[in-house]
Amino acid sequence: MPGEELHEVGAEGARRAKEWLEATTRVKASWTNTDRKWIRRMTFKWPEGKQTTFSLDLGGLLCGGDFDNDIFMAECKKYSSPGDQGTHYLSYLAKCYVIISQQPEAADHFMWITWCPFNVTDWDKLLTEDWVRKAVLAHSKEIFGDIPSDEAEELIDPDVVSTVTERLWMIVLSEKQEKLVITREHRALIQRHDVLEGVR
Repeated sequence: MPGEELHEVGAEGARRAKEWLEATTRVKASWTNTDRKWIRRMTFKWPEGKQTTFSLDLGGLLCGGDFDNDIFMAECKKYSSPGDQGTHYLSYLAKCYVIISQQPEAADHFMWITWCPFNVTDWDKLLTEDWVRKAVLAHSKEIFGDIPSDEAEELIDPDVVSTVTERLWMIVLSEKQEKLVITREHRALIQRHDVLEGVR
C-alpha cells in the first residue's frame, strides 16, 4: 500500500476510534495527534534516538467510575488483515515504556485499538511483562544506545515494565460493533444531564 494511502487509512482509523470512544459516554474529552493544541503534550523523545520523537494517535480524559479524570493515550490500527501489526505493536510497547520512564503521569491508560487481531498464537501474552520486555529489547538501541543485548536487558527497569503492563488495554473493533453504541441524540441528553448536575 502506498505511503499516502497508508496515512489516509491511519487517519481514518484514529477518527473512527475517537468517535467510538466518545460514543461509550466514558470519555470527557479526546484529541488526535493532528490537533495543534495537544500535539506537544503527546510528543515524546526516544532517549538515544538522535533527537527523534514519536507520538501516539489519540489522547484524552476518561470520566465516571474508577477511571474518572484518568488520562488515556491510544494507538489505532485500521487493518483488515494482521499484516505487520505485530511489529508496530512491539514499537508501541517500547514507546509506552519510554513515556512512563520519562513522564509517569503522562498517561493512566495505554490503549491499542485495532480492527484485526494479530499474533494470535501469542494473544494471551500481548499484555504481559514478558512482552513489554521483548519490545524494549527490540528497540533497545533507541532507548539505551548501541550496547549489547545482555547489557540492555540489565538496564530494563522492572517497575516501569510493571507500570506499563498494568496500564495496557487491547480493544478490537469491527464495523458493525462501531454502530452498536448509544446514538448521538441520546449521548447529547446524557451530556446535558451531566452538565446540569455539575458532573462534567
